[in-house]
Amino acid sequence: MPSYIAEEQRGAEARILNALFPEILQGLQLTHQAGDEFGAEPRRQPAGPRMEHRHLEYRQPSRQRYPDPESYAHMLADRSFMDVAAVLMPVVQAITPPLVEQLLSFGPPKAEIDRHEEDRLAQFVPQLVATIAPIVTQVLPGLLQSMHGVRAGHPVRVTDHELNQRYLGPILQAMLPAIVTRLPELLAVVHGDQRPPVRHERLPGHGELQVVRISRNDLVHAHRLPDGDVIQLSETAAPPGTTEVRISTAPHALWWKGVQVTGDGDREICFAGTDGEPEASFDSRAAQSGGVVVLWKAQLFGVRTPMYVIPISELSPDGKCLTFHWAAD
Repeated sequence: MPSYIAEEQRGAEARILNALFPEILQGLQLTHQAGDEFGAEPRRQPAGPRMEHRHLEYRQPSRQRYPDPESYAHMLADRSFMDVAAVLMPVVQAITPPLVEQLLSFGPPKAEIDRHEEDRLAQFVPQLVATIAPIVTQVLPGLLQSMHGVRAGHPVRVTDHELNQRYLGPILQAMLPAIVTRLPELLAVVHGDQRPPVRHERLPGHGELQVVRISRNDLVHAHRLPDGDVIQLSETAAPPGTTEVRISTAPHALWWKGVQVTGDGDREICFAGTDGEPEASFDSRAAQSGGVVVLWKAQLFGVRTPMYVIPISELSPDGKCLTFHWAAD
């Protein structure tokens, strides 16, 4: 019979895998998207919230027998992404047991991340990377050999250029940031959550959708939010009787972000997004006591999703410019 400790270890590994894999897959898709768009002209999209990033459009049947160069490049990019995604899950499964052991040795997280805790995490990160990176380099060649049926006489070598360019580099690039940025959450998974419970509320106008309730204190002090985001609120003066909202992102934050303000009756007052107008203003009287601010972001495969809600009454919006800076996601 397996011991109770072994059962607990397996349970912790399953929870870590469930928390990490979507984040790593999203990071992998982001690196491929950034590589595909590097050097291309920026593509603007209509501003405003939308739940689906992909659109269907009708095209006349082409008489070409072969795809044009642009279509062929996209086909290659999709193939490259799917090839890497196919080996991602076994790689994450391989690093999960030693990752759980490292998290257990670190100790439980604090309820609030202060300067001392940040210093402790900063000292822990190199140790974590030194444990994970060698495992990836060891298991990846064997995974590729077994999955693609490579003959034993022609093994996949860790010094192979294609292995490093198409697989090892993108996987490490997606994996390490996901683990490091979500360390407090991973520690809570292993040791038991020491943080206040996450509160959910309905999205205004969409009773079936739930978003995370946050406070002004979370934004002013730039606390790490439940989905790993850091959003910092700054307030400056605006003309009396008006309210302005702005959305900004860190230089490395490539994915879309947005901020929505609603009034009583779930009526939308304004929406600002990073792909359209990043700021908006309105009459302060339009933001009644029942209004809220909803913060949106693009998630896996670019799907635009409402994430956080805060009552506008907590922000005292009259005569203020509220800037929401998305520092990390």
